Amino acid sequence: MLAQVTHLSTQDPVRQASEALMQWRRDWENRDFERFAAHYSDAYRSGGLDRITYLERKRVIFEKRPWQRVRLNEVLWVAEHGAPDSLLVRFVQEYDSPQGGDRSRKEQRWIRTNQRWQLASETDLPLSEIDTTKAKPKSGTGVAAK
Repeated sequence: MLAQVTHLSTQDPVRQASEALMQWRRDWENRDFERFAAHYSDAYRSGGLDRITYLERKRVIFEKRPWQRVRLNEVLWVAEHGAPDSLLVRFVQEYDSPQGGDRSRKEQRWIRTNQRWQLASETDLPLSEIDTTKAKPKSGTGVAAK
């Protein structure tokens, strides 16, 4: 069972993961590669790439860009019942740099290990693939069953 979480307390895992997501975005935008890389778990996979290969490619991009702007919109956290240390987040990412920009929809899985949230996987999705209106919050709960 999945649940969309829309109301967060300070101790809520979704809030903690959301703070990690925003720090990931800032570290990326600030081109702080060491801090950016620390957001990726050893188990990270994306498009057939493991963590090391993915980060090697990212390092090259960081070195070539004098600046980059990253914005996250339509952020939707999805919690899986019975898996408190694993969360999905879906968002529209807007990226811009002197070499160009793009707009894409992402799905990331964040996992908690040793009280720290890190990226475990990332998938690019078509912009039209996710319809966030399918999960509607239950009245008064701030959580939507899916």
